[in-house]
Amino acid sequence: MSPPNSPRHEYTYMYDTSNLKTFGTNLTEALPHMDHYRNLMSATKAIKARPTMLQLHGEHNHVVHQLQDHADGKKDAENGAVQTKEDVKAKTDASKQAPKFGWIQGVLVRCLLNIWGVMLFLRLSWVVGQAGLGLAACIILLAAVVTTITSLSMSAICTNGEVKGGGAYYMISRSLGPEFGGAIGLIFSVANAVAVAMYVVGFSETVRDILQANDALMVDEINDVRIIGVITVIVLLGIGLIGMEWEARAQIVLLVILLVAVTNFVVGTFIPTNPEKESKGFVGYQGDVFLKNFGPDFRDGESFFSVFAIFFPAATGILAGANISGDLRDAQKAIPKGTLLAILISTIVYIFIAWLVGSCVERDATGNVLDALAVPKNFTNCSGTVCTFGLSNNFQVMELVSGFGPLTYAGIFAATLSSALASLVSAPKIFQAVARDKIFPKIEFFAKGYGKAGEPFRSYLLAFIIAVACILIAELNAIAPIISNFFLMSYTLINYSCFDASFVQSPGWRPAFKYYSQWVSLTCVLTFLGLSLLLVVLFQAGVLPSSTTPSGSV
Repeated sequence: MSPPNSPRHEYTYMYDTSNLKTFGTNLTEALPHMDHYRNLMSATKAIKARPTMLQLHGEHNHVVHQLQDHADGKKDAENGAVQTKEDVKAKTDASKQAPKFGWIQGVLVRCLLNIWGVMLFLRLSWVVGQAGLGLAACIILLAAVVTTITSLSMSAICTNGEVKGGGAYYMISRSLGPEFGGAIGLIFSVANAVAVAMYVVGFSETVRDILQANDALMVDEINDVRIIGVITVIVLLGIGLIGMEWEARAQIVLLVILLVAVTNFVVGTFIPTNPEKESKGFVGYQGDVFLKNFGPDFRDGESFFSVFAIFFPAATGILAGANISGDLRDAQKAIPKGTLLAILISTIVYIFIAWLVGSCVERDATGNVLDALAVPKNFTNCSGTVCTFGLSNNFQVMELVSGFGPLTYAGIFAATLSSALASLVSAPKIFQAVARDKIFPKIEFFAKGYGKAGEPFRSYLLAFIIAVACILIAELNAIAPIISNFFLMSYTLINYSCFDASFVQSPGWRPAFKYYSQWVSLTCVLTFLGLSLLLVVLFQAGVLPSSTTPSGSV
């Protein structure tokens, strides 16, 4: 008979991992514990520390809430509590997200409205008059090239991981670190707030000119711009505070008005001219006019680079969709598709309109009807008088050529108001993202969000105050050069982010978007730095302000 077996004690360890996120498998081994890590207290100490992976992907709060719900569920079960249908419905309603936008409404429409800004109606004809049709097309294509490269870099960054609210700030801070991202986020949010003032002042000056033409000024030229500007930005603030859904609807209405105004101009070029319009330079399509306007005719100290510097703000709208990345349904697909298509469409339209206006309008015209009726016609002879009309002298050429002039004013209003509204929405969201990361002290007050979408109402008020302060300057030419440098530096850091992540071959750099080059991004960085320095030199030399006020402008 064999001796009895000694008693064996078997222990089975079971871990409840159903409410914890692992790498896709519920393991029976013990999970890593936070106590085993050296940086346990880094989240509570006043020192700089890299965020955890959960924090980077926005899952930290989600896991905490899951654990809390699991604990609450256990307590309810122990107490015999039963969830009612009302409780389930309340939790379902609370989990519903705010309205999200697709790539057309969220990115394409916003980018088009920002790119087709005041430049399309008030500066493009002047660019053709100075640079000629050939170099004007080169200027437009050069702006399209640098913005396309920036968009490719931005597409690579935004497809490297989940893109949340904060737009360019979020992408740069997660690629280069919070120091780079925080600096550019603060600059970019202020730039958007100041841009609101620039667009509103452009709108206010146009309204002021209409009032002045009808002898209906309220106070005087400067104070009328301030009064109209403050009233306008209050209305825009109200639209922004209502919510993103209403703001997006307003953007679509403004885009329709803008497209109608552009169509009105194209139709007007085919309408036979009359002596009054002919005396102001509009002669219809003529081969000799096309040949005369093809070459450059730089005046008043202008050059290719100074004209390009003045036109470049038209390219600052490529981040309009990325700035609301937190409100996009699928930011990784929407941002590349919508931004690149917007650049393609806007570039084609800019070149098309430039060639149309350069084929039917003279560079100089006296505006005297008798000169147009004389035989031979001498309305382009400026030897004995000062020409105040034509491509080189008048900003309102598109209104002159259009089939119905008031529609052009409607297009100007749509372009300025849509750009102002987009900037007024972008600035608070970027600043809210910076405040939430607590990179800078004393700004956590602006991190609070309201409603299902977490709308940054406090940041809205801050952007409103900055915009009103700049509107009181009431001088468009004093605001525009400052904004150009802000946006140039933002584009520079986006390209550098892409280059840096690719060059060091970071293990975490695996973008789904493959159509980019690190060396092309580096070239764009150097180009933007050169353009930024050029703008500073031109501004200090007084070239930019004097160039933007021809004698015949309204």
